[in-house]
Amino acid sequence: MIARTLETPCAAHALATNGLGGREPRILVVEDERIVALDLKAILRRLGYCLAGVAGSGAEALELCESLRPDLVLMDIFLKGDMDGVDAACRIQAESDIPVIFLTSHTDQVTLQRAKRSAPYGYVLKPVDENWLRTAVEVALFKHRTEQELKKSEQRYRELFAGMLNAFLLLEHMPAEDGPGDFRILDANPAFEKMTGLASSAVIGRTMRGIFPGIEAFWLETLEEAASSGRSVRFENFLSDCNLYFLAQAYSPQPGQVAVALEDVTERKHGEERLRYRTFHDALTGLPNRALCLDRITRAIERARRRANYIYALLFLDLDRFKLINDSLGHLAGDALLRRVADRLRREVRQLDTVARVGGDEFVVLLEEIASPADALRIVKAIREHLRVPFTVEGRQFYITASMGVVLGPADYDRPEELLQNAAIAMGSARTAGRGRVRVFDWSMRERAERVMDLETNLRLALDRGEFVVHYQPIFCLKTLAPRGVEALVRWKRSDGELVPPGEFIPAAEQSGLIIPLGALVLAEACRAFVRWRQTVLGQKPFFMSVNLSARQFTQPELVKQVVTTLRRESMPAADLKLEITESILMEHPESAMLKLRGLRELGVGIGIDDFGTGYSSLSYLQRFPIDTLKIDRGFVSGMEEHGNRVIVRSVVSLAHNLGYEVVAEGIETMGQLDDLAALGCDLGQGYYYARPLVEDRLLELLGRHGAEAAE
Repeated sequence: MIARTLETPCAAHALATNGLGGREPRILVVEDERIVALDLKAILRRLGYCLAGVAGSGAEALELCESLRPDLVLMDIFLKGDMDGVDAACRIQAESDIPVIFLTSHTDQVTLQRAKRSAPYGYVLKPVDENWLRTAVEVALFKHRTEQELKKSEQRYRELFAGMLNAFLLLEHMPAEDGPGDFRILDANPAFEKMTGLASSAVIGRTMRGIFPGIEAFWLETLEEAASSGRSVRFENFLSDCNLYFLAQAYSPQPGQVAVALEDVTERKHGEERLRYRTFHDALTGLPNRALCLDRITRAIERARRRANYIYALLFLDLDRFKLINDSLGHLAGDALLRRVADRLRREVRQLDTVARVGGDEFVVLLEEIASPADALRIVKAIREHLRVPFTVEGRQFYITASMGVVLGPADYDRPEELLQNAAIAMGSARTAGRGRVRVFDWSMRERAERVMDLETNLRLALDRGEFVVHYQPIFCLKTLAPRGVEALVRWKRSDGELVPPGEFIPAAEQSGLIIPLGALVLAEACRAFVRWRQTVLGQKPFFMSVNLSARQFTQPELVKQVVTTLRRESMPAADLKLEITESILMEHPESAMLKLRGLRELGVGIGIDDFGTGYSSLSYLQRFPIDTLKIDRGFVSGMEEHGNRVIVRSVVSLAHNLGYEVVAEGIETMGQLDDLAALGCDLGQGYYYARPLVEDRLLELLGRHGAEAAE
């Protein structure tokens, strides 16, 4: 009873610590001395272990290990037969992975050194001490279990390591005295091989600099930071040797080592670059767009502030009459021409300069690090001359000009938008002076532009407030001096009663597009007034209302429809209306002008050519247009004392009559001019000599007087 009490704690301890899931360890005894084997069996039972079996030779031990799968082998070193205990232990370790404890009565160094070959889990000396044996067994079982768990963990790690989608490197830090050190590659997973095309066997043992000669110092510095700080470091960079972008996560698993997980983000980076390109480049020409252009200008301004000798210049370029190409040949031809212009501009500047497309046919050239302002102007003039060389598009040759505005830096600018705006203002000044001109910005241009902007704002307010009124200048017969019609002329009457001359606001209205609603207002009011006159002083006698159409009004696609709508709304006969346009409008868009004029003539509306002789009309076109009146410009009338002007007036009158047109002379201010025009056969006239533009009441008084005179 006493013996059993002593055995129970030992058995419980064995079961609790052996790691075999609560079952008794199964032990194989290999001993060729039967008495020793029986003694061991008794000891093992007392200690609470299960005897798996007893073998008398090495060969028998191998067979039992394979069939019984014991948890541990107690092996005598010296066995009879061809295979002693050391050889058997080596085979068991290799084939069955079962821990072996040697039983020996020999402690000589030769025997012990030989036994080490099998990596035994312990030694127990004969005769066997129970406590010593229990300790050796428990230590061996614990050690083997720990090794097994470690092997499983390593296997799981290797499987995870091999199955990772991201590349993985284990590196050994190799510090350097100056600058970033290097890293020796200790391990690399299959994903690294797949990403880089470099076999693990070819990189393990070599350094990062040796594998990747083009690696940036940034890589090594960041890895060194992870190695020294112990923190996880995340970074993104390009590895030129692989032509790949990597997102890297680096940390130090133990001192002197760095583990790096690498995600291939090349496709994402290329997508971002494509998106950035689309965001900051013009889709048609591939040039930088307005946003990137402003960024480059900002950098130039900053450089000019930092460097005293830094000079730059900004050129704003707008193609003249580009809309004519789009209207006549279509947008595909226009787009092709814009690409040709972009290519030519690129070739005219240096690599450090910027050529950008900032609008439909608007380009900007930023010239940087130029020697002097004069150098900039030389480049600008060269660009202008090269643009005059014809472009070939779809088998056609195009001759173009461009209006250019230049801002010469450095100057005290805070915002790139202001610099770009000033260059655009200078371009507008160049265009006003004529096509293909260059103007260098000065601040007086800015002041004028701001006045125009203020004027445009006031024009909009004046339209809303109804401050525009219509005055009427009589058109009379040069032979009888009887009024035959009137010309409707718009005037701006401010709220304070001041009349603004049309020369001050018409150009601003034309440029801003306000001329379209203003022109519609004048046409409607003129038709409305004319209907009133018919009902009061005119009756049914021949008389017409003449209204000017601006270039913007005439180019509206819905012009004919708008005229029809106005005539119907005001109940005015089309035959009483005459619309005047300039010959330059006709010649800029001859084909579309022909269609519109025919549409108006089919309504019964009269067509007059204003300021005839000042443009560039073609007689072959002129005789094809459905017109009925030519108006001689006041410049020829006022200078009729000169022989040349008199010849021009006589030619115009003769040409008009031969074509079946009436002739109106404007700007008649003296009796001599009136007599000369009448002598030349001119039909009608208007001017201050006869009457200034009149408000409606004064005009009706004039018409009433002439009606009374005719009745007498």
